[in-house]
Amino acid sequence: HSFPDSRPSAMTSWFQRTRDALFSVNGLTISCLAFGSWLLLRDLLNDYWAAKRLAQRKALEEQMHVAPRQWHTEDLAPYNGTDPQKPILIGVDGEVFNVWRGRDFYGVQGPYGVFAGKDATRYFAKQIVSLEEDDGQPLTSEELDNMKSWKEFLRFKYDAAGTLVA
Repeated sequence: HSFPDSRPSAMTSWFQRTRDALFSVNGLTISCLAFGSWLLLRDLLNDYWAAKRLAQRKALEEQMHVAPRQWHTEDLAPYNGTDPQKPILIGVDGEVFNVWRGRDFYGVQGPYGVFAGKDATRYFAKQIVSLEEDDGQPLTSEELDNMKSWKEFLRFKYDAAGTLVA
């Protein structure tokens, strides 16, 4: 009759030695130092990446900045969202807004991309996204109120880029 070997295996012995080393005074000290070092390194790397993202964001903001000026409707056309290196401009009731921060909405693939690079006063007033939907009638007081509400929203959310002149 042969009984299983009652000696600890090499693996069990290694685990036991490791456990004893880690939970000894020196092992606890080293473990705490290693964990603290890892936390410090993680925080330093997070700070580095955050600073890098902030610098990239500031560079993008500078690139997208447009000094306020007077614009003609045809001047807005190059800022229609097709060039990701340029801002997106929208004219509404005599004001021009730089809506580059809303590229997902006003860019080429956005639901309101049709407004980009244009005088979008009638779009906002009539709450339409296609000129085919425009009945061509003068704006009603309700439609003027719609447009004014949108204009206030744009003033609040986006940068002013100047005035739109006829």
